[in-house]
Amino acid sequence: MASNRMMQAIGALERAVSRLEQDVDGLVSASAASSSTPGIDHAAARAALRSLDELITDLKGRAHG
Repeated sequence: MASNRMMQAIGALERAVSRLEQDVDGLVSASAASSSTPGIDHAAARAALRSLDELITDLKGRAHG
């Protein structure tokens, strides 16, 4: 079983990813409303967030396995 500290770290990662997802959503909205927003690769940002979500899921599986 995983240590309490590891579970806390996984929880912190989940919260950070959630905040990043909200930030990306805000940037997408701002980008759609303004053509002066610097180029943001939305697909790459989403892919990176999915990758982090998968990593967290994997860590949770290892922690409980």
